[in-house]
Amino acid sequence: MIATLAAIALALQPQCRIVHGRMFAANGNPALRIWVVGTKRILGIDVDEDLALDRLPANVRKLWKPVGNLFDASVYGDFRVCARKPQRDGVMQMVTVTHARNLVLARYR
Repeated sequence: MIATLAAIALALQPQCRIVHGRMFAANGNPALRIWVVGTKRILGIDVDEDLALDRLPANVRKLWKPVGNLFDASVYGDFRVCARKPQRDGVMQMVTVTHARNLVLARYR
């Protein structure tokens, strides 16, 4: 019985991992995404629809907000992402970003 409860609790926990990638704004839904460096994988970031960035870690907001237009820069770093749904081939996986470190701002202009 205890083993069954432990297995259920483990299955209900979000699958979290660290990815090295480039966070960027794009047209479409979701507007914020992370390209996982070295792959063809794009992760969709679950944030507010108006790109308020309130659900992102404070260090990402602090680095990105002074840029003004989010489409003018991207943020490279190591992001701890937690999956909202299981990963499927050919489908953008929705994630939440809980932590970020080793951040570098890359401006396009």
